[in-house]
Amino acid sequence: MVKQVANPRLIDVFGADFSQDDVGFAIPRLHRDIPLYVDPFLLWISDKPTYRAMHEEVVGFFRLVSEHLRAGNVEAAALLLAGCKEPLAMGLGYALGSRQGSNIGPKLIGSILHTHEAIPQLLEGRIRHMEELQLVVPNFAEDRASDTASSILKRFFLEYTAEQAAIHKIPVRKTRLGQVYDPSRRLWVPAPEVAVPYNPVDGSPILLVPLDMLRRLPWINYEDYYRSSFAARVLESDRRNKRVAKEAVLEFNSRNYVEVERYVSEREKFGNQCHPDPLFSPLTSVTLRTKYKELRELPAGSTNSADRRYEDLVFELLSSLLYPTLEFAENRVRTVSGAHIRDLIFYNDGKSNFWRDIRDRYEARQPVFEMKNVRTLDSEHVNQLFRYLDEEFGRFGVLLTRNPLPSSVTKNIVDLHSSKRVAILVLDDRDLELMMSLLDSGRDPSDVVKKKFIEFTRLLPK
Repeated sequence: MVKQVANPRLIDVFGADFSQDDVGFAIPRLHRDIPLYVDPFLLWISDKPTYRAMHEEVVGFFRLVSEHLRAGNVEAAALLLAGCKEPLAMGLGYALGSRQGSNIGPKLIGSILHTHEAIPQLLEGRIRHMEELQLVVPNFAEDRASDTASSILKRFFLEYTAEQAAIHKIPVRKTRLGQVYDPSRRLWVPAPEVAVPYNPVDGSPILLVPLDMLRRLPWINYEDYYRSSFAARVLESDRRNKRVAKEAVLEFNSRNYVEVERYVSEREKFGNQCHPDPLFSPLTSVTLRTKYKELRELPAGSTNSADRRYEDLVFELLSSLLYPTLEFAENRVRTVSGAHIRDLIFYNDGKSNFWRDIRDRYEARQPVFEMKNVRTLDSEHVNQLFRYLDEEFGRFGVLLTRNPLPSSVTKNIVDLHSSKRVAILVLDDRDLELMMSLLDSGRDPSDVVKKKFIEFTRLLPK
C-alpha cells in the first residue's frame, strides 16, 4: 500500500480514522522530513509548566557545559555535547527525498567549547537561550539548535509518543532509542524501552512532535539578528546594502557579546508575537489574485516556457485554494511521449461530504490534478491522465486547461466512466477565478469541483 501513495504519511498505511485536524502532533511523512523545527523559545513563552521546565532543562544543560569548562574539565564538557545525537525518528527539517540527517561531530563540539571559553558571559553560564549559539558558533544553525534541544529533551518525546500512540491506536513496536539526558544526574543514560510507532517502509522508529513546539525558523535566529540588529546597529549606513560574510559577523559577536544579549532581550520583549507555524500557510487573497492575473496573461502553448510557468501558477493557486479541505501531498513530473507533464497530488481525508463520497466511490485517497496549457484539450490528454489513474491513484482525476471542453472530448470522458468507472473532470481559467470568488466570500472553493462533478454525472447514461 505504501508504494501506491505519493509522499505517504503514517496515517496512510494503517487505516487511521483521524486526520491532521484531529490531533495535536505533526503527522509524520514516511519518506521526507516535515519542514519545521522545534523552537525552544516556544517552550520559554509557554503557559504550560512542563514546557517551561523543559526550556530550563535545555539551558541547564549548557550551563553544565560551562561549569565543566570553568573547572578545567574539557573532556567532560565534550562528552556531554557528544551525547547530543540528532533524533532522526522525529523527521524534522528540510531534507529532500529522505528522512536522513547528520549527528553533531567533533569539529562542531570543538567550536562550541572554544566559543564558550572565548566569551566570558557563556563561560560564566549566563546563557539565557541556547539559540544564542547560532550567533557565535560556526555551523550551529537553526537545524542544529532544533536537533540539540530535541536530543536533550528526548525523554519527553518518548513519553509523549507512547501516550499519543495509545490514545489514537497507532501500531507500535517496543524499542530503545539510544540515550536520554537525565537532568537530575546530569548525564546521559540508556533510554528506557518504549512502544512507539514505526515506519513500515524501513521499520525505523517514529517519534511524534507536538505542533505547538514547531516553527519554520526559531524566534531567535541569525537572519533576523543580521537584519534587525547587526545591520541596523553595527554597520554604517553606507555599508548596509552590502552583505557581510557570516563568519565575520560571528567573530564580531564573539568579541561584542553585548550585542547578542541586547538582541535576545528584544526578542524576549516581543515574545508574545512568537507563535507556532502551521504545517502549511495558504497564500493571501491578494497574492492569489496577482498570480491569477499573471496566469490569464500567459499564452497557451510552450513558447518561452509558458507551459512550465502555467504549471507553477496552477500549483500555487490550487494548493492554497483547496486547503484545508484537501492537503497538498506532492507534485510529480512525468514524461509521456516526450511531453513534460506535471501532476499535483493531494491527500483526501474525507473532510467534506463531497470528498468523502469521491474517496469512497472512486477509491480516490489521493486525487490527481494535471495541468495542460493548451488552447484546446483533446482526447489524448484525457487518455494520458486515465492511464496514470488506472495504475496508481484511484479512479478520480482533474485536468486543468485554458478553455472549455470540445464536445468530442466530453464524450470520451463519459465513455471512460461507462467502461472503466473512472471520473475525470476538467477545470479552466474561469473555474479558477470562481474558486477565488468563493474563497473571498468565505465559502469552500472545492464547491467548484463539486459543481463540475454534478454536471458530469448528468451526462452519464441512466
